[in-house]
Amino acid sequence: MSVNKVLVHTQYYENYGFNEGREAWKPKGSHIFYIEIDAELLMYTNAAEIFSKMLETHNSEIEKFEYREHEIQWQEPTLLGTTEKYINTYISLKNKK
Repeated sequence: MSVNKVLVHTQYYENYGFNEGREAWKPKGSHIFYIEIDAELLMYTNAAEIFSKMLETHNSEIEKFEYREHEIQWQEPTLLGTTEKYINTYISLKNKK
C-alpha cells in the first residue's frame, strides 16, 4: 500500500445574494483540497463521484465548491523560480518586442 497526496481541484463559488435572502452564485476561481489515500483505491472506485459528495460537507449558504478534477501528487513540486526571476523574465521578454 502506497499513500499519496491527491489534489482535488474545484470551482469556488460565492453567493452574492445571501444578504438579500436569495441565491446568486458567482464563480470566483479555483480552490484545491487534498486527501492522503492509497492511489490504487482510485482505480477501483468512482473517485469523481465520491469526491463530489465529500465536497458537499464544505458547502454553505455563502460558499460552495464544485468538483473539476483530481490528480495524484507523485512527488513534491519543483520550485519554478522567485518573484525577482519572474520580473526579470518579464522585463527581458518586454525588451525583445
